[in-house]
Amino acid sequence: MIDDFANVLPAGIQNPRIKQYLAIKKNTKSNPDNLACLEGLWELSKALDTGLEMRAFFVCPELLRGDTGIHMAKQMIATRVHAYQVSAKVMQRIVDRDQPDGLAAIVQLPHHTWDAIPLRDQNRVIVLDGIEIPGNVGTIIRCADATGADAIIITNRRTRLSHPKLIHASMGSSFTVPILEADVAETIAWLKQHDFRIFTTDTDAVLSYRTVDYQGRVAGVLGSERYGIVKEWHDAQDWSVRIPMSGQIDSLNVGNAAVLILYEMFYQQNPTQF
Repeated sequence: MIDDFANVLPAGIQNPRIKQYLAIKKNTKSNPDNLACLEGLWELSKALDTGLEMRAFFVCPELLRGDTGIHMAKQMIATRVHAYQVSAKVMQRIVDRDQPDGLAAIVQLPHHTWDAIPLRDQNRVIVLDGIEIPGNVGTIIRCADATGADAIIITNRRTRLSHPKLIHASMGSSFTVPILEADVAETIAWLKQHDFRIFTTDTDAVLSYRTVDYQGRVAGVLGSERYGIVKEWHDAQDWSVRIPMSGQIDSLNVGNAAVLILYEMFYQQNPTQF
C-alpha cells in the first residue's frame, strides 16, 4: 500500500504546508482566503462532493483504513492538489481525532453574497447575532440544512467559519448552506427591502414560537446566550417569540432552540412533508 504513494512528496512537521495547516487551525495568522482544515474520510468526501477548492492534502499510508481510505487518497491526488506524505506521528500532531484515519486537507470555503439567497414566495432565513461557541453555530447550520432554510446570516461575528469545531458540528453543511457575514444595519436593510418579516427570540417575549405565522418570507434572529440580541434587532422586529419552559431553567442552549424554531418554520411552510 505504501508503494501506491511513493511519488507523493514527504513532509515533516517543519514543512511550510504543515505549518500553514496548524496556523489555520489555531487562527494564529490572517486568513483572507477563508481556508479551513479538514480531517478524516467523511469530511474530505463531503468536500469533494461539494466541489470545494483543495489547497493541500496530507496522507499517512500506514493509518489508512482499508480500500476506502486508499481510494479516497487516490481521488484527492487525482485532483492535482499539492499532496504530501506524512508519518503517523505528524498526522496525530496535526489532527484532533484520537484515532486518525490518515487523511487531512486544507480547503477554501465558499464565499457567499446576498445573491446566493433565492427569493421565492416562501423563504426561511436564520440570523445569528453574536453567537460565540463554534459548536453551536455548526449545529444550527446543520439544522438549517436539514430543514431546507435558504441561508444563515451572521452579524456581530464572534467565531470564525473555519473553526474546526464549527465544521465538525455542521457535518459538512457549512460547505453547502449559503452563509453570509454582514453588519446589522446592512442585514436589516436587505431583509426589509425584500419584504422579510423579522422575528427575534427572547425569554421575556409574550408569544410562543408555536403560535405565530411563518408564512411568506421570514427571518428569525437568535442571539448569544450570554449577551442576547443587540437592540437594533429588537427595533427592527415584527414580533418576538419565546420557547415555553416549565422546569427550573429559563432558556435552552441556542442550538437546541434553533432546532425547534427551524422545524416549526419548516412545518408551516411545507406541511405536506410531515
